[in-house]
Amino acid sequence: MIRRLLVVAFAAGAVACGGGEPAEEQVTTVPEGTVIVVAESLTATLPVAGTVVARRRAEVTTRMMARITSLPVELGARVTQGQVLVRLGADDIASNRAKAEAGVRAADAARDEAARHAARMDTLLALDVVAHVQRDGAHVQLTQAESQLALAMATLREVETAASYASIPAPFSGAIVARFADEGDMAAPGVPILVVEDLGPRDGLLAVPADLAARIEPGMRIRISGIGADPVSAPVRAIAAGADPMTRTVEVRVELPAHWHTGISVTALVPAGTFEGVAIPSGAVIRRGQLTGVRVVTPHGVAIRWVRLGRTLADGGRIHVLSGIAPGDRIVL
Repeated sequence: MIRRLLVVAFAAGAVACGGGEPAEEQVTTVPEGTVIVVAESLTATLPVAGTVVARRRAEVTTRMMARITSLPVELGARVTQGQVLVRLGADDIASNRAKAEAGVRAADAARDEAARHAARMDTLLALDVVAHVQRDGAHVQLTQAESQLALAMATLREVETAASYASIPAPFSGAIVARFADEGDMAAPGVPILVVEDLGPRDGLLAVPADLAARIEPGMRIRISGIGADPVSAPVRAIAAGADPMTRTVEVRVELPAHWHTGISVTALVPAGTFEGVAIPSGAVIRRGQLTGVRVVTPHGVAIRWVRLGRTLADGGRIHVLSGIAPGDRIVL
C-alpha cells in the first residue's frame, strides 16, 4: 500500500513538472520587499557579436633587410615608449657611413679650393689680367664643387637615416602581445617582428546592422558580455559614418575596461525598438534546475510561480517575462 502511494505521488510530481505549466509551490512566510508588476514599454534588443581590440596596436617592422642581433623583449613584457625593442646588424651601414664621411670631406675640400680659385679670378679680372671667360669658368667650377658637396652630404644623411633603422624603439608604452622572430633571424621590410598594444581602455568592435545603427548615438550605453568577465554597461565611443557595402553593417566602438583581454569575443545587446510587456528585476528570479520562477504574493501567503523568461533587457538589471505572471501580480524581491 505504501509503495502504491509513493508511485502515485511520484506520478503527480512528474505531471506537475513535465506536462503543461508547473504547479505553484506554496511558501507560508511572506518576506519583506515586494513590487507590483505593471505593463510598460520595454526596449527590445538584438544580440550582436563583436571583438575586444586595443585602442592602439602597432606592428613593429623594419625598413631594411638585415639580421636580428638583439631582441631583448619576451611575449607579454611591458615596454615604455622609446625603449629599444629590436637591434639589427649594421656592419654594412658602418662601412657606408665611413665612405659617405670621406666623400663629404673630399667634396668640402674641393669646394674650398674652387672658392679660392674663383676669388683669385675675380681679383685678376678687376686688374684686367684675365678674360671674362676665365673668370666665368672659375665660377662654374665653384658651382659644380658646391653641388658635389651637397650630394655628398645628402648621401651621408641617407646613411645616417638607414643607421637609425637598425635600432627600433617602442612607438608607445604597452605590452608585447605577439613575437614572430628570434635573434639570428633575417628581418625583411614589411614583415612584422613584434606586435605592441597599449594597456589603456579597450574597445569593443561591433558590426551593427545598418538599420539598428541608426538608433545608436555616441554616449549611449550598451550591455556587453564577454568570456571570463562580468557584463558591463559600456558607453558608445565612436560610430562609423558609413556602412560596409559587403556586409551592410556599421562599425560601432564601445569603451570596455582595460583588464579585458584583446581578441576575445563579446556579445552586445543592441536596442532594436520598443514593445509593451512585463519585466521583473533579475534578482527576483528563482532558478531550480531548468525551471525559473518568482515568488508571488497570494491571499494565502507566498507561492513560487514558474515563469518563462525572455531576454535580459538593455539596462541589464531586468528580464522580460513571456508568461507566468500578469500586470497587477505582486512579486517578492
